[in-house]
Amino acid sequence: MAKKKEFIQEKLHWIWGHIMGIISLILVVAVFGGAYFFIIAPNMVSKPFMEFPFFSADALAKIKAGNEVINASHINYVINELGAYKLNKPIFTKNYPIMEFVLTDIGKMYYSYVDKHMPVTEKGNPKNPDISIRASQETVYNTLKSDDVKDFVKKSVEDGTIKFNLTADMTTLARKGYLSLYNTIT
Repeated sequence: MAKKKEFIQEKLHWIWGHIMGIISLILVVAVFGGAYFFIIAPNMVSKPFMEFPFFSADALAKIKAGNEVINASHINYVINELGAYKLNKPIFTKNYPIMEFVLTDIGKMYYSYVDKHMPVTEKGNPKNPDISIRASQETVYNTLKSDDVKDFVKKSVEDGTIKFNLTADMTTLARKGYLSLYNTIT
């Protein structure tokens, strides 16, 4: 009888151990899977609508003459199309995702940040940007006039007319969701 009781206890212990192992595995997958899909590469965020920015009929001629044509609304539209709306502020921090954008031909600097999945672009020098993007006004103009903004930017990065520089560490970039943006352009 004692042997049978020990045998039953061993079987129950074995079954209980396997059940706890399976529950632990499910929890680990849920936590890491949730972190990936909701923080690192959020795919369930809706893209906010932005009106296409205005260009005058002679915009390209003005750009070639060295005049400032590209402004914050143009840059904001481009980064929204690239998926910047998927970026987020990490939980328990005040650090918004910040991108520096330099118009190389006129030396103007803008910065963009994302607040509640809405990109906002302003003129000025950012403090501690996560990435730096450098392009000429003509490249931004051509990007906006292209049929597919993502594809045009990808090709422009490959041929060097748009330069991306990561200025934050990879952990910070991953926590803010830059993986989605990076996958779009590479």
